[in-house]
Amino acid sequence: MNLPMVSRAMASHWQAVPLVASPSYPNSIAWSNENLVAVASGHIVTIVNPALLDGPRGLITLSPNKPFPIGFVRRPNPALLDGPRGLITLSPNKPFPIGFVRREDLLTPCLMPTCLSRDTRPCARSISWSQPGFASNSGCLLAVCTSEGRIKLYRAPFCEFRAEWVEVVDISDLLFNYFERTNFGEQSLLSTSFAQKETSASSKSSKKRVIDSQDCSSSKEPTFKRNGVSRRSKGINHHKSLGEALNDGANGEDSHEDGWHDSGDDLTALSVTDKPVAATTESIIRPCSIINQVSSEEVIEVSSNNAMVSKQISPIPEGLLPEGRQNYVPVITPEQYASRSALLSALVVAWSPVLQSSRIRPGFSNRYSILAVGGKSGKISLWKLCEPECYTIEHGRVSVDPMLVGLIQAHNSWITAISWEMLAARLTMSQLILATGSSDGSVKIWSADVEDLASSSEANKISFSLINELTVAMPAPISTISLVVPRHSQENIVLAIGKGSGLLEAWICNVFGKKIHSAGVYDAHDQVVTGLAWAFGGCCLYSCSQDNSVQSWVLHGDYLHKVTFPSKFPGFRNSTNLSLVSDQCFGLALSPGGLMIAVVRSFDVNLLHQMYQARTQKAVIEFFWAGGQSLEIAPDNTGESTLALSERDLSCWESNILWSLQYFEDAENPLVLWDSLAALLEFNKSSPSFVENLLFKWISGWFSCHLSDDSIDKILLHVVSMLSEISSRKIFLLNIICRRLMISDAKADMHNGEQLKSSEPKNEGKLAPWSNLLVSNELELQQRAVSFTFRAVLNRASHSSDAFQVGKKWFPVGVAQMECWVLLNAGLVHNQLNVLGSELRGLGSRISSICEYVKEESCSFCSTPVPFESADVAWCEGHKLDSSGSNERHRLSRCAVSMRLCSVAAPMWFCICCHRSATDTMPQTFFTMSKPPSGTDDEMKLDFCRPLCPFCGILLQRSMPEFLLSSSPIMYRRCLDDYIHVRFGDVPNLYIIRTCWGQRWVLLALLIPAEIIH
Repeated sequence: MNLPMVSRAMASHWQAVPLVASPSYPNSIAWSNENLVAVASGHIVTIVNPALLDGPRGLITLSPNKPFPIGFVRRPNPALLDGPRGLITLSPNKPFPIGFVRREDLLTPCLMPTCLSRDTRPCARSISWSQPGFASNSGCLLAVCTSEGRIKLYRAPFCEFRAEWVEVVDISDLLFNYFERTNFGEQSLLSTSFAQKETSASSKSSKKRVIDSQDCSSSKEPTFKRNGVSRRSKGINHHKSLGEALNDGANGEDSHEDGWHDSGDDLTALSVTDKPVAATTESIIRPCSIINQVSSEEVIEVSSNNAMVSKQISPIPEGLLPEGRQNYVPVITPEQYASRSALLSALVVAWSPVLQSSRIRPGFSNRYSILAVGGKSGKISLWKLCEPECYTIEHGRVSVDPMLVGLIQAHNSWITAISWEMLAARLTMSQLILATGSSDGSVKIWSADVEDLASSSEANKISFSLINELTVAMPAPISTISLVVPRHSQENIVLAIGKGSGLLEAWICNVFGKKIHSAGVYDAHDQVVTGLAWAFGGCCLYSCSQDNSVQSWVLHGDYLHKVTFPSKFPGFRNSTNLSLVSDQCFGLALSPGGLMIAVVRSFDVNLLHQMYQARTQKAVIEFFWAGGQSLEIAPDNTGESTLALSERDLSCWESNILWSLQYFEDAENPLVLWDSLAALLEFNKSSPSFVENLLFKWISGWFSCHLSDDSIDKILLHVVSMLSEISSRKIFLLNIICRRLMISDAKADMHNGEQLKSSEPKNEGKLAPWSNLLVSNELELQQRAVSFTFRAVLNRASHSSDAFQVGKKWFPVGVAQMECWVLLNAGLVHNQLNVLGSELRGLGSRISSICEYVKEESCSFCSTPVPFESADVAWCEGHKLDSSGSNERHRLSRCAVSMRLCSVAAPMWFCICCHRSATDTMPQTFFTMSKPPSGTDDEMKLDFCRPLCPFCGILLQRSMPEFLLSSSPIMYRRCLDDYIHVRFGDVPNLYIIRTCWGQRWVLLALLIPAEIIH
């Protein structure tokens, strides 16, 4: 097999994971800001954790859905109704009372695609991750669009303790309900000309077959007359209910034996009488899916009492039907069927960034996101989802209520690509930018005001306005689109367009001036472009194609320049080049930190081992390092044979890692440092000086004073002295780097600062500055959390009790424990905190009505008192066991947020970085503060809480068993390379090895031969 030269020159991947099914559509891979990778691999959506590729996975298995009954034009094969059994199965949808189509109209051109369709099982066509905060556990929601046109949202099974992901809401059902209420935008339910034809057809009474309700109720079976010949029908057994008869047909019983049809033709015909067919509010006619095949001139008259029905439906709204015809099933024309099918057939989904409105409604979060759904009709439906009022890990019963806020007739053909971007406009107005692409080659750019979207609640009031429509010289179907706001120009957007012809176009648009100009047209690939992704703030663009190639481009000025894909990286190197056995590339995605690329490829089964590989390995996810990407136009160095990193390579790595760290300094970006930590850990093994110099440059950039001649130790001392002026987000970053990069895991897992100082003195000279920095950082963050709580209590004391409602905003808890902590550490905390503590004690008995104030705590095991001695752990007083005075004391954990005792029965939030646990959460405002809380208390916004660690800033989660999938925003050390071993007694060759596996330390007892040890 001759592979493209570009794919042969592709760098070896860092890691790879095989898939059991192959993708079928472009943009088949997505990387979430929880650090989970989802791949739409055929009938399965595979979800993996990049930090644990050989660990557990999450799967969504798609099974056939029953179509919306907007008219039945072919008989479904009963053998296909039982879909594949998977971890998540989309069960058949309940039919809706819409109508049916005549057999003689099946050859109408608009119905030919439906009649000729022979899809045996649905495939995942498009996937998109939401931002964190929209699932009930504050995680991400995954939107999945299938080849059937269905859209559903899923969440992680954090409380079900199973592998299958949980369906949250069916967007398609909501969209159908909207179109049903509005009659699909049509003038009337019945077509006049079509009804006249039916009246004429019904006059041919000699060829009329009747199913009478009295016949079904009697012992005599209904008789069908066909061309003057009478025969018994076995289709409806009068001993069964009509619903059971329907289920028998749907469960795969032989249609010939049942007497439902006489031929093997898959198409079914049905014409109607001159009056609409009636249906009760508990039933609906299923004419074309089960009734046997008849000639085009024959008519079946169906009574509402004996028709073949499905009982679980919703009646047509009475206001949509003519007077006197309520609860009648309408007759639709082929054109109506095609139009309604296009309205309900989704092709692509995309989540917008998180939007925040300044208008705060009581009981509602002002943070929301928009889900765009593009379909075959050229319309885009926009669904607004607000963040939940509260988060929980105990159950998943937190409602998700998408609201349809807009329908845009964006194009006249299929919507094939959607991309979002957020633009900070002048003054205080923020603009949401939407780019759409169509199969007719047209591309449009839209904008909407964030405040208008927040108040929008009606689909017919469109908040988006058209900025530009791109005109192309050579129209070709648009396969993918990617938007970015360049970091050097915040008023422009750069749009990359991938086409089915393999061409790549770039456009630069000024949103405020509504001016746009081309940045070039490039013959990038030989086949359809299947993926585009901007990196490093719009400086670099990655593209992939169905020709199995991956290209990298650099934006210089107003043009893209092709550059070499990075091929050198530190640490472990996999020598296997899977592009030699793969044939197509179906998409790429960037990690949250931008330092790694995930590419999904399908295998050429002819190049695999037919016994051991071809059966189970259909595709692969490859992970490539992008941190060494050069952003300058330089000569091609692909001919270099050395694998060592040159000075130029190290310079590229340094600038890109610095960009990633600076990106996470923005408190609005979720902290996901996995790729940055993974790269720094590898560099720290081979070149520790490189890591020290990089961190020195990063930290020294925070201060205006000249620090270029100082060492890393001096800069860390300067940080400690300036902690009160450093934002909480930067302190979070330092804590993560201290724990997971610079300090060994044994020390990093300790919470207590004194233990951290006194442990492992052997490397104290080298690690002491980082250990002292970590202790100082955590003390500073603890003071900020206590000060934030004290100020909130004093603020509530100065207002009336009616201004605050428990359950609507954050309610201060653990105030008594925090007060004890301040008294115990009076000599270490800031004087301002001591003043706040004294003001709090001055409230006296009023404090109990303002906040949760409980000083006495008892043990959950023995009910004895628990004194406050530490903010992390507690010991109960215990019961005496014998006369010697010894007693049994229980060790209890305290909440990392409120310092209250943690429950031993209820699940707790867990931080995978510092290994703290929490039962309470802090408001989002606390994590976005640039400085410690100060000034007037009215400036503090006590908004809804977010489950974030107050010491690391990363998303808290429920601690999951190792056999279930969980996210990893930071890097684990789980390899045996990082073990410590202790010889056990006098047993020869027996060693106790401690290694970190996932979120826990594991002790292994191994017999190691002497030759291996030596």
